[in-house]
Amino acid sequence: MVSLFLTSCEKETFIDYYIDNQSSFPVIIDGTDIIHSTSLDQIIAVNEQRRIANWSKRGIQTDLFEPATMFGNDMVIANANGDTLRKDYKVLSNWQSSVDDQRKTASHEYILIITDADF
Repeated sequence: MVSLFLTSCEKETFIDYYIDNQSSFPVIIDGTDIIHSTSLDQIIAVNEQRRIANWSKRGIQTDLFEPATMFGNDMVIANANGDTLRKDYKVLSNWQSSVDDQRKTASHEYILIITDADF
């Protein structure tokens, strides 16, 4: 009975990862969403922001807030010219973040903004 009560008090946490391509060329993503075991292979057009991964769970598990946990160490981001991204996607401080923390839910958004200078 106590565990049922404690479970019902836990907050639902939502995490969304986006890439915002502000560069002059389309961006090619080659990687894996490790949590869902799905491919991230896609092309993001110039001036497009796209969600590349998301997850949710009841309670909080802060290690899943780290991009390396979500994407691993092997994701490659390149532009249409074949130049690879120099900005390290594994470093959380390279992502713009916002949190909407309500009583029953918390939504975390992380956006990796890519510009020409990042290649």
